[in-house]
Amino acid sequence: MRLLVCSSIFLLFFAACQSEPKTKDNGTGLTTDPPTAKVHFRCESSGEDENGVPHNEVFLVVNDQSTKIADVTACDEINKDSYLTFQIPANAVAACGGWYAGAGDYFYALEMKGKIVVMKGWNAEEQTDEGYHYEQHSVVPIKK
Repeated sequence: MRLLVCSSIFLLFFAACQSEPKTKDNGTGLTTDPPTAKVHFRCESSGEDENGVPHNEVFLVVNDQSTKIADVTACDEINKDSYLTFQIPANAVAACGGWYAGAGDYFYALEMKGKIVVMKGWNAEEQTDEGYHYEQHSVVPIKK
């Protein structure tokens, strides 16, 4: 009897110490685990052209390493509270974008399989459909 009790306690202790498996989304590489990299977008103004149109550079910063990903007319960081408004998935690790003169460009980043995948979308006043038309724009490896 004592052996049975000791064995049961050992098995309960062993089961409690096991880490929970990563939750993956059908082979996409997206997990519910916290991000392993520090990721954000940085928007830098590069001035205006002769017609007064603003120009901005968009950089993806991963663990303090910066990569230029686009030139756009308007760019601001998008807070997680606004992700739904811009059709950005809740598991995005960073987002930015902006609207100027009837059109906008938007970016978000996902951490997938040791890489950061940047999605780019657009929206315009005169488009005939709805939405932000996101497509994969670039992939940046995570360097520690």
